[in-house]
Amino acid sequence: MKKLLYILPFLILSCSSDDGNNSSTDPQSQYAMTAKINGVTFEANNPFGNNMFSSTNIWNYFPEEDFVMIQGRQGGIYGNPEINIWLKRSDITIGTYTIGTETYNTPPSHFIDLIDNSNDEFESTVAGTIIITEVNTTTKIVKGTFQFTTSDNVQESNPIINYNVTDGTFRYQYEE
Repeated sequence: MKKLLYILPFLILSCSSDDGNNSSTDPQSQYAMTAKINGVTFEANNPFGNNMFSSTNIWNYFPEEDFVMIQGRQGGIYGNPEINIWLKRSDITIGTYTIGTETYNTPPSHFIDLIDNSNDEFESTVAGTIIITEVNTTTKIVKGTFQFTTSDNVQESNPIINYNVTDGTFRYQYEE
């Protein structure tokens, strides 16, 4: 009987299930969007804690009928910072999309923006890239990567870069 009591804890510990999938430690499985902002880890879902596209778009420049907005807001509904990506519905296809400084004259195919409410500066995107790596038309999931830079003085000929966003990833449902 003493042997059984001695062996029982080892049997229980050795019988725990382990399918080899460490998804709980993989940030991409926990967060819809990840990146490094000036080297600091950014891990976020949309403001409601999931990977659904935003059904409200306050920017009429990117009309809802033409664009899908995916938001990554660190810290939930009142969190900060926030990265917004607008994907043109007709261009949600695998490919590389170059992002330039937005002129607000004609909407681009895709666009990306950083909002940081911890300071008084209004950041504008200088340049970047969005790469759509997977589009599942059955589950309506779009996956990809991104990187971009921002400045609070984009009107200058050589704007000072305030934020360098690198190693960005996203995985969002783009339609219901």
